Amino acid sequence: MKQNLGTSIATVLTVAALIGFAAIAPGSFQALLEVIKVSVIGNLGFIFTYPAFIVSVVFVVLMFTPLGGLRFGEEPPEFSTLSWIGMLFATGMGIGLLTWGVLEPRYHVEAGNSTDQALLYAFNHWGLLAWSGYLTIGVIFAHALYNMNILKPAENLLGGGFLSKLNLVSLVVSTVIGLSLTFSYAATPLQKSVSQYLGLDVSVTLIIIVLSGFAIASSTSGLNRGIKWLSNYNTVLAVILMASVFLLSNPGEILSTFARLLPEYLARYPAMATEVGLGDPERKAWLADWLYAFEASWYGWFVFTGVFIARISRGRTLRQLVLGVMLVPSLFSCLWFSVFGLAGLETGSEDVFTLMATLDSSGILSAILALNILLFFVTSADSAGLVCEMLTVRRSRAFWILAMAALAVVINWLDGDVFKVILTLISVAAIPVAIGIFALGTAFLMKARRGKAVPQM
Repeated sequence: MKQNLGTSIATVLTVAALIGFAAIAPGSFQALLEVIKVSVIGNLGFIFTYPAFIVSVVFVVLMFTPLGGLRFGEEPPEFSTLSWIGMLFATGMGIGLLTWGVLEPRYHVEAGNSTDQALLYAFNHWGLLAWSGYLTIGVIFAHALYNMNILKPAENLLGGGFLSKLNLVSLVVSTVIGLSLTFSYAATPLQKSVSQYLGLDVSVTLIIIVLSGFAIASSTSGLNRGIKWLSNYNTVLAVILMASVFLLSNPGEILSTFARLLPEYLARYPAMATEVGLGDPERKAWLADWLYAFEASWYGWFVFTGVFIARISRGRTLRQLVLGVMLVPSLFSCLWFSVFGLAGLETGSEDVFTLMATLDSSGILSAILALNILLFFVTSADSAGLVCEMLTVRRSRAFWILAMAALAVVINWLDGDVFKVILTLISVAAIPVAIGIFALGTAFLMKARRGKAVPQM
């Protein structure tokens, strides 16, 4: 605990400074974010996408080699396969899919793109490029923890000195920022639900405070109860929602579009994943707003989600992780956008709540959606608090959840599209995180090559 106290204090001060800057000078805060996004991410965004593309290909190849049988630890898996996949989905991007499933295709179509192109963009932003990063960090931490006996990989892989502690601060800060986005994903639609079904006009701030209370309550129940149970319920509810939207909209068109676009996405994946907009300033600006912004935001979540994946994957093999953490979730994400994206465009829905109200006048689907968003949020916030606690000091999970809530409250005071503001904030914060992840990956490979990792087949 003493070893991490200085790092924890530095992290708290960084988060407090960020919250203070956003609260005291919101205009300057947003302007600074925009400048960094345009000048840095717009020109150097490929540092996020190229590594993610490369590792996605490498892991698919490794899955078919003897190394695919590498097992992380000697014990049998702690969780059943269904519970494991449920926790992966809920923590990885469940609430993000609910929010963006209708929004992103609509954004692209309104910008003049065809429906097919809009869906292909969504496939690229939420498919292999996103899940490959989760897989990479999950594999690094699982192998370091269970096969190399490195108890604190985020610090010890880099030697435990000043640079490793500085990297640790950036990782925790990025997790806090990333989960502030989840607060906003949950608070805004839940505010609409409370107004619609209970007739109460409550502020987003109050919703965020209540949500943080739910997350803290879940954190007291432990991993095998709170996160596991909620993840199972989340997955069931999400599948019910997707099946309902599929059946109540245009199932024939959805199936044919998905079957037609999935092979096209895979064929175009190398070109789409490595696009840089060379010689086209307008295209570079688009990449900064979408592909690079999303990929940078995934970097902000890679460590949080990857550490959690490692925590729940003891006893699993590399082949299982490639399938369960990257390939199956990517396929599901593409199907999700086909269902919600096409249904949203067909009905002219502004968001997922509007879609549910349009398809089901009884309000049952809207109620299920509200519950699903609440449970997804609690799972994400609880697991993020757990990871921050693992990276800092014991018994600090509730504090980190409250820090995420505080930042979300301040961000929601800013003008403009709050989702885009926080997406930009995460993208900017991901720049030092990316450097840290590259350093961790390099250190891991060097230690493994020196024989400190003994494959257990």
